Amino acid sequence: MKTSVTHCNQNNAPAEQTVTLTVGTAGHIDHGKTALVTLLTGCDCDTMPEEKARGMTIDLGFASCRLPDNRRIGIVDVPGHERFIHNMVAGAAGIDIVLLVIAADDGIMPQTLEHFHIVRLLGIASGMVALTKIDLVAPERIDEMTRQIRELVAGSFLEGCPIVPVSPKTGLGFDAFYEAFVAAIDKTVRRDSSGAFRMHVESSFVMPGIGTIVSGIPRCGTVRVGDTLDLLPGAGEKKVRGLQVYGADAAEGKAGECVALRLSDLSHADVKRGMVLATAGYFTPTAIVDAHLQLMPNLVRPLKPRSGIRFHVGTAEVTGYMALPELTPPAPGSEVYVQFQLDKPVVATPGDFFVVRSLSPVQTLGGGNVISQETVKMRRSRGNWVQTVKEREKAYRDPGSALNYALQKGGAVPQHIEDLAKTAGLSLESTREQIQALVQQGQASALPGERYVTAAALTGVGDEFLVMLGRRHDAAPLSMGFAKKDLFRDLKSERLLIDQAIEQLLKSGRITSNAAGFQIPERMPKLSPQQAGLANKIRDIYHKSGFASPRRDELPQLLGAPANMLDPVFDFLAQTGELMALSDKVVLSREHLAESKTKLMEHLTRHGYVETGVFKDILKTTRKYAIPLLEYWDSQGLTRRVGNNRYLKE
Repeated sequence: MKTSVTHCNQNNAPAEQTVTLTVGTAGHIDHGKTALVTLLTGCDCDTMPEEKARGMTIDLGFASCRLPDNRRIGIVDVPGHERFIHNMVAGAAGIDIVLLVIAADDGIMPQTLEHFHIVRLLGIASGMVALTKIDLVAPERIDEMTRQIRELVAGSFLEGCPIVPVSPKTGLGFDAFYEAFVAAIDKTVRRDSSGAFRMHVESSFVMPGIGTIVSGIPRCGTVRVGDTLDLLPGAGEKKVRGLQVYGADAAEGKAGECVALRLSDLSHADVKRGMVLATAGYFTPTAIVDAHLQLMPNLVRPLKPRSGIRFHVGTAEVTGYMALPELTPPAPGSEVYVQFQLDKPVVATPGDFFVVRSLSPVQTLGGGNVISQETVKMRRSRGNWVQTVKEREKAYRDPGSALNYALQKGGAVPQHIEDLAKTAGLSLESTREQIQALVQQGQASALPGERYVTAAALTGVGDEFLVMLGRRHDAAPLSMGFAKKDLFRDLKSERLLIDQAIEQLLKSGRITSNAAGFQIPERMPKLSPQQAGLANKIRDIYHKSGFASPRRDELPQLLGAPANMLDPVFDFLAQTGELMALSDKVVLSREHLAESKTKLMEHLTRHGYVETGVFKDILKTTRKYAIPLLEYWDSQGLTRRVGNNRYLKE
């Protein structure tokens, strides 16, 4: 790893407006990649003594290039030698536009092909071709090479791209090259900086008197001085103390820019290429990765069901195994779902591109995109693994579906907005925006405290509640309602979800609520003719008995009917308020309860207080009835007890 990163900023001028994209070179060794970058930027990206001595790029170099309209863009120069492909992949992982460099004298060489396939596998979708060393060949050779390059890039993202002859040595053709270079940048979609911040570490170095500096190209998000970041895997939280973009102090660094960060409490030995700096709490390293793999078309040896590999994602390179879902080897150039079982954890999130290479002999096997992080190894004999992975791949195709998938994973457990953001890999702001869209589309339901579930989960809890309520109606058809606490005993879902489901059922009119509890409107109790007759007899008894009424358990003897016939009718009258059970022994009619209140108020208004014995005499009853009545009016907030006296409650 180089001990410094080249960020040329001519004349130390303040950084211009940056373009949130990064250009990367690709191509065979000694085809002029570094010389072309020097011509563009004025920076020599070969800074290591070994590079100077051997005349070839070994590690990554970074420079910035001025564009028209006071803009600046970053360029990554990668090594072309096949022994340094791992460094090339690390650099290519952060670029948005490829500058494929092919020398007119040598033509298309082995590393030209490998680099071309690698940038395709890494999902790069924009670029151009520079045909270099034109000062060494005849015009006919330039025409022939242009034709060969057209054939090479046919059907790829470079089909139809500019192929511009240029000599980095003499500058011949540079104006046309620069014009095509700027046009390629202008037509490329800028990197999105709205998500959670994540930067794969490309380099770290020590600046005397300042400390350890970590640099890279953020894949997503924005970082600012004062932010707390996770250094993954396993290095803990670090605070951003200083920040530069293209070598100049900046207030913030965005996805697609070359960013250097000064972090708190960080030793140079603690950070290495392949680590990740990310918004705290958002990303978790994993050693098991499910992925969609595009195999190279030139594979000679068939893949084994479990092969030793080198897995490249971001700037990380980790050894491990690649497990195939079938024992039959896939054909070269085909696509297959695989699982990588790695020796060390990496940060690999859905949608990340990767390259996989064999251990020995070292060759690029293919590449593709990460589908999901896993905790369990694939077992070919257990279920339809491929179908499950396909469903996950579909879920992470865009922010809305990723968030919906995160909700689905939560099932019937309410998910907090911050947990949803982390599961879906979105920023908190984007998650709030996306969740509101899902709510409006009827796919998600909002709960108090910024918690959410799928609409289906909430509907399911509501349906379960209706079933439970229906069973209560079946058991007690004359009940005017059923208390929430009794119904909750039969439900397994979280209280927050049940409350929301009940609220929806009430709004829709599928249930109603009264003093007795909840009820299904269609199940409103109706007395049969026989029950109506018994109800009239019970009303008559309590109307005539006044403040000397019978106990409930005395009714069977008084009416000559069994308790199991009278109990539902009695409960119906109690729930409708026609009867009031003050205790196990005292039941009064609604009229007599109201009469007791009227007489109590008259006495209190006149005398200010009342004794139990006096109240008993007022009602012409006994203490058996007077005491429960006074206690009832205490409980209703009408009176308050002081010793043996009652007063109006203020």
